[in-house]
Amino acid sequence: MGCGRKSSASAYSTPGPTLIFLLGLVLMLLTGNGQARQQGWEQILSASAEYSTATQKALDDDYQMSSYGHWDLDQLTGELTFSDGGVQKRSARIQFVGSYSDRSKTWLWSWGNSTITPALYKRMDVLRSLGAKYQFNKLTQRSWAAQLSDGWEMASVANYLLKTKGIYRVPFETGFVFLLITDIRKVQPE
Repeated sequence: MGCGRKSSASAYSTPGPTLIFLLGLVLMLLTGNGQARQQGWEQILSASAEYSTATQKALDDDYQMSSYGHWDLDQLTGELTFSDGGVQKRSARIQFVGSYSDRSKTWLWSWGNSTITPALYKRMDVLRSLGAKYQFNKLTQRSWAAQLSDGWEMASVANYLLKTKGIYRVPFETGFVFLLITDIRKVQPE
């Protein structure tokens, strides 16, 4: 990854986690049937969308994330920096979630991508374990047929389950990489 222009950091707005969410998960755990599992997955998606909407708003309100004209990603340090006019303004620690390819119309999890440093996707193991335990195939399959909205969905689920500060999407030649911002700070002028 190199550098580029700012990208959209928006998410969805849907109803949030409620008692129904908890009951749905309990039902799924107790019955283990496909319908209950699907309902549990839909509850996770709903809770994830609400959480991600809030974190995306906070990133913009608190850190003006959509206002910066340029970003740089350093995979060696795990730092995403934002600048304007050649002056660094913010620095964020990140974790790679995965990527969406416009060319192949597929989602690829970061843990399935050999070009990503393992330390920068280690937290995705939580999602993969959850997927294996509850048979949420989208969380366990290395790659699968997808649309761009699936990238936002998987990033939202990761953001919610890992309780990170938000999502940032960066473009590449044939699609987008989805990142989680785990920490962010203002860069102090030298």
